[in-house]
Amino acid sequence: MKLHGKVAVVTGGLRGIGQAIALAMAREGAEILIAGRSMERAVQTEQAIQALGRRCVALHADVSDEEAVKHMVAATVQRLGGLDILVNNAGIALFKPIEEFTLAEFSRVLDVNLKGPWLCAKYAFPELKRRRGAIINITSASGHYGGASPGGSAYDASKAGLRQMTCALAAEFGPYGIRVNAIAPGVIVTERLGAREFVASEVGRHEIGRTPLRRLGVPADVGSAAVFLASDDASYINGTTIILDGGAMVVW
Repeated sequence: MKLHGKVAVVTGGLRGIGQAIALAMAREGAEILIAGRSMERAVQTEQAIQALGRRCVALHADVSDEEAVKHMVAATVQRLGGLDILVNNAGIALFKPIEEFTLAEFSRVLDVNLKGPWLCAKYAFPELKRRRGAIINITSASGHYGGASPGGSAYDASKAGLRQMTCALAAEFGPYGIRVNAIAPGVIVTERLGAREFVASEVGRHEIGRTPLRRLGVPADVGSAAVFLASDDASYINGTTIILDGGAMVVW
């Protein structure tokens, strides 16, 4: 198992992409702390991980809250014995015309999508340094040239910032044996998008048509990439963003 003996924290790990990452890492032997704000799915995800024979802790946490992040890291070390892998997945996807955006909404998107990963990296750093761990930031194709979306003035900016933060932290943490990389998903079919209904919709068909692989991504695709980046298979990969979009960006 590629992650045997490792402990991972997955923020936003209660559903969707975060849940898929947590399950993929558990299948490869990791013990998991999943953190999020919508706890109604916590028991289901926790039980699914435990059914794989792994320990799992579900924790309510807002990653934009400094004290909550401190508690999350401390709880991981206390209850699971350490911290090897930090997955910064929690995020807010809010798209609307700029004239309709409020300052509070803009601030909230950046607080969760950009400040949150910074806080998590800051307070996980001592334990990651001790165990020569890894950080995986979940950005978005929206944070790259060619991936911007109308109404994405907050979301796209936050994901572009997280991509550059990945590079900066890779440079800063690398000398301590900590690798920092990112995954930038394109269109991933989750419950939030309406899953099968989205695939069958006009928008879904358009997205499939402009993707060279002629399919959309699923959360398990992100989970597999996250396992790779967290494992020794990626031991010399640092400061890299994997664009997980089926090739859509190269033919934009």
